[in-house]
Amino acid sequence: MIPIIFGAGLAIAAGTAYALGNGASAGAGYAFGRKTGRVLCEKLDFVESRLKDMITITKE
Repeated sequence: MIPIIFGAGLAIAAGTAYALGNGASAGAGYAFGRKTGRVLCEKLDFVESRLKDMITITKE
């Protein structure tokens, strides 16, 4: 009886560790992607404004 309880406890602990690991990985990936996307968006906005300025200056 005790080995069954011990085995069930180990299975529950392993499942919990697996779920926490997946959750932590997903959270870190989301945060990294959000930060990288924000930086990329700011850089593309800067390039867009520079191109817009070049086109309007050339037109005049």
